[in-house]
Amino acid sequence: MKQETIIKNEVKDIEKQEIINECIMQQDKKRAETLTKKQNFLVVFLIFFALFAYFSIKWIYNNTGNVTLEQLIFHLVVPIEGTNMGMIWDYFCWTFLRIALILIPTSIIIYFFETISARSKKFKKIILYVISISCVIASVTSVFIKVNIKEFIKNQITASTFIEQEYIDPSKTNMTFPEDKQNLIYIYLESIENTFTSIENGGMYEQDRIPELNLIAKENINFSNTEKLGGAYDVIGTNWTVAAMVSQTAGVPLKISIDDNGYDKFATFLPGTYSLGEILEKNGYTNYLLLGSDSAFGGRKLYFEQHGNYKIWDYNSAIKEGKMEEKDKVWWGFSDSDLFKYAKEQLNIISKQNQPFNFTLLTVDTHFTDGYICEKCENIFEDQYSNVIRCSSKQVAEFVNWIKEQPFYENTTIIIAGDHLTMQSSVENEAKTNEYNDRTVYNAFINSKIQPQKPSNRKFFTMDMYPTTLAALGVKIEGNKLGLGTNLFSDEQTLAEKYGIDYVRQELEKKSVFYNKNFIYSKK
Repeated sequence: MKQETIIKNEVKDIEKQEIINECIMQQDKKRAETLTKKQNFLVVFLIFFALFAYFSIKWIYNNTGNVTLEQLIFHLVVPIEGTNMGMIWDYFCWTFLRIALILIPTSIIIYFFETISARSKKFKKIILYVISISCVIASVTSVFIKVNIKEFIKNQITASTFIEQEYIDPSKTNMTFPEDKQNLIYIYLESIENTFTSIENGGMYEQDRIPELNLIAKENINFSNTEKLGGAYDVIGTNWTVAAMVSQTAGVPLKISIDDNGYDKFATFLPGTYSLGEILEKNGYTNYLLLGSDSAFGGRKLYFEQHGNYKIWDYNSAIKEGKMEEKDKVWWGFSDSDLFKYAKEQLNIISKQNQPFNFTLLTVDTHFTDGYICEKCENIFEDQYSNVIRCSSKQVAEFVNWIKEQPFYENTTIIIAGDHLTMQSSVENEAKTNEYNDRTVYNAFINSKIQPQKPSNRKFFTMDMYPTTLAALGVKIEGNKLGLGTNLFSDEQTLAEKYGIDYVRQELEKKSVFYNKNFIYSKK
């Protein structure tokens, strides 16, 4: 009996051990399955990351040409509200469709590997890991080369004293305004460059895309790099919209610091600069900014409110005042045809006030990709972008002619300037194909108070527009220099003429301790 009890206990122990072993086996299996799932997820994530980086950069360069890394970084840290949602939707559709076409079959293959033998499974998983890691390395390398990260990092760790040596502080420069102050209407033309004119006039095309703008330049003052229609060269930190506006109103590029980027704090925007708006405000002007998009995009609202206390009227203002509803939004907000209509309304009001004004406009229809076709656009050219450019030229001329008919025109100077070279990739590709290497930003000065000593065959950047604008209003500037800009009405050498375009570009791409300390973080 005792022996039987012992045997039964042993059997129970064995059964218990078997149950324990079974539990351990189940736990090991679950751990293995969990580990496998994590490994599979890692493989899929690595491939997704590689594809996302590759196709994102590919979309950017397919649609914008050679956008700079500085511009990409800047727009990552500033508010994105007001972005053209159509462009964002196009990006997501284009990018994620291609990712899905690759990632879905890849995921199916990974799942299939789980059904094969353990030995084969292990071997093929090794292959998968090798492929996924190779994809990441290839993608990162491609992105690294495409956006020239190596050169960017090199410039960020290579200090230059060029800005410190050449910068003329506008807040400490003597300026004398005429007794009868001239009003200013400053029209920024999105992406308008002289490339769009005819070959005969110095451009790239057989048929002129901007005949009206070309005529305006000929009949008035155009500062040119040639004997024909020409303009300003660009430089890093001046070649996207808000950077171009900073360049033309503060005489400095919009530089990015990777040490401690001050733009992400976003309480202030380049507080150490002293701009056109501040000078005009100090001398009794009221500043206005009108644009057909959300002024918050890219920090424009902050910059203009903090540098001249501009009264801003934008897409949101149009909704607030009942000019349009949110459902009426097109492109980035409202089209240029509405922009010029609202501009006329605003000018009729502010021109009746007893103080000089600075009325600044920014067009938007000619933004990449392909621009916006409004009801006024004609189908003249094969490609949409050329038709939009042609339409913009015509509308600007109509607006200028309207101003000339107004009683306030007699004491008003009109300046028309492209903000930067177009980012439309088709134009850049065509320029490369045609070996058209002298792309410059458009400018025209109408009803200037003075005449230039040498308007043609000048080498200059958009930063030179800063003191030149004030000179066109009849302002006498001590030394004819402000910021990094030179008054083009004078015979003073610009930085581009003094040092050469390439040298200035190279120096401005480098890190400037002076810039970071005095413009980004300093307060005046």
